[in-house]
Amino acid sequence: MCNLISDLRPDVKHSCGSLEDIQEVIDLSSENKHAIITSRTMRRWLNSLGFSWRDVKKGVFLDGHEREDVVQYRKEFLRIVHDLLPYMVEFNPDGTIIPKEYPENCIIGGSGRRSIIFITHDESIFSANDGRHQGWIADNGALLRPKGKGKGIMVSDFLLPWKRLNLFSLPKEQQDQLTACSISLEAVEYFEYGKHEGHWDGQKLLEQIEKKAIPIAEALYPGYQFIFLFDNATSHSVYAEDALLVSRMNKNDGGQQSLLRNGWYKVGNMTIVQEMFHSKVDTTTGAVTKVPKGLQTILRERSLWPDKGLRLECPKPRCELCQAMQKCKDCIKGTKCETCQQPKIHSGNCTSRRKCDNCDRRKGSCKCVPKQICTQCKKRQENDCEECDNLPPKCDAGG
Repeated sequence: MCNLISDLRPDVKHSCGSLEDIQEVIDLSSENKHAIITSRTMRRWLNSLGFSWRDVKKGVFLDGHEREDVVQYRKEFLRIVHDLLPYMVEFNPDGTIIPKEYPENCIIGGSGRRSIIFITHDESIFSANDGRHQGWIADNGALLRPKGKGKGIMVSDFLLPWKRLNLFSLPKEQQDQLTACSISLEAVEYFEYGKHEGHWDGQKLLEQIEKKAIPIAEALYPGYQFIFLFDNATSHSVYAEDALLVSRMNKNDGGQQSLLRNGWYKVGNMTIVQEMFHSKVDTTTGAVTKVPKGLQTILRERSLWPDKGLRLECPKPRCELCQAMQKCKDCIKGTKCETCQQPKIHSGNCTSRRKCDNCDRRKGSCKCVPKQICTQCKKRQENDCEECDNLPPKCDAGG
């Protein structure tokens, strides 16, 4: 038994011990073919392997914190904060500002450098089904735990060095004057989320900053400069609608892509402004329509488009069998008839349960050929192909 474990798990060979250690549990000379290991022995083995029985608790997520790019970003962040320390406002626990000598170019309310107040942001989530470890259970019954977290409340708030960001420290008369100017008393935002209410995102956070946090901070400390600190989360990444983001562009012109602001590039010492759209004029009405440019047009105008062209997304590598499956002659690829290719025009209220007259006629004249997959290809699609997963990444830059 011991030798078998050692052969299968060389990493635990040092904890195996001798054959006599388990002879008290397994009688090798017994005629019973099914040897039984008691729970006590299993616990001893788990302890020897470094396991222990304890409550499951949430810990700090550390994966990736020591990555080379993360460490470099952290060093740069600390350097910037260190350079701002001479301008940083310091507070007593009661909220009074500690007298401090600022650099000569630092003037409160001035047009140049001003004293800086750091304001941090934090979020908390409270779900309906969180922490339900106990409950009232009937005799011979069981506690049925919900599969999801259920509805919840997202609390988003801002913190000064000495308290939450709000106006409660001001006199009541001043609070009334500020609320009369449509300034909230506190910056906190409570957002109820769930299946129908949606979720908290960067756009909602941006509205909270513009409508609550900044007006409150300016009312509390007029003439000061504010720096807001946020967690490095994807939900905090908010861009303008016309921001120059490649992820919002198509390969070709037009289509469902954003209309971006003008870009620019340099040719030698000369800066050239590049419009990110074509102007299309309607000959009948004279109306001008802006058609967004695609990546191919943008790169051609900058003389960066390669002769062989580029793909918008590199194809996933596939093994020979999966490539042959794409050309299978037994499968019916399916076609869409001319009627279904035309845009839908509803003649009345159309729902999933009840279709309008136009949709009924459209369905009656449909001559589409549905897609049909043969049994062999369907079986292969249901399971992940290990050969494809083991192939090295391949980038085909051909058009």
